Amino acid sequence: MGNNILEEFTKNSRNTAYKFVYEEKVEKVRVFDNWGYEIKPEVAVSLIEGMTNAYINMSQEDMIRLKKQNADNEIEHYIFQNGPSAINSEFRKTLKKDWGFTCKTCKKKVSSKNDTSWWRIYGHYHQSNDKYCSKKCIQLVIDEIQERIKFRIYERFGVENN
Repeated sequence: MGNNILEEFTKNSRNTAYKFVYEEKVEKVRVFDNWGYEIKPEVAVSLIEGMTNAYINMSQEDMIRLKKQNADNEIEHYIFQNGPSAINSEFRKTLKKDWGFTCKTCKKKVSSKNDTSWWRIYGHYHQSNDKYCSKKCIQLVIDEIQERIKFRIYERFGVENN
């Protein structure tokens, strides 16, 4: 009976969000769908049994794999939403005077007289005034930032960084 209820519940709830409400005075949790309807008691019992089977008896290897998968998802979402990104900017052709800088990575002199564009880092938490001569030079810095992000997230999820 429980398997059929779980199977039907998961099939019918693919596009439904659920909210878990903790009632502190009576120390219980109730589950509501995104329309405010509470799930049926027999569905709740089947969910508890199914979740118990999935999580209580989880092997250490599966636990580590789950933590790593969640950490990797967090890294992917963080980088997608917050950067860092490499932005290529062309030198303006209307400059009255040549303009230039030294690449932060390789120390090459870059100027509007000899080059057509330059690179900079952009991201919600990764603003910088540093400038770079090429995609290759900026990618080294982006890789380093992404490694720091990965390290912090792995540490937060309790995952070893291999």
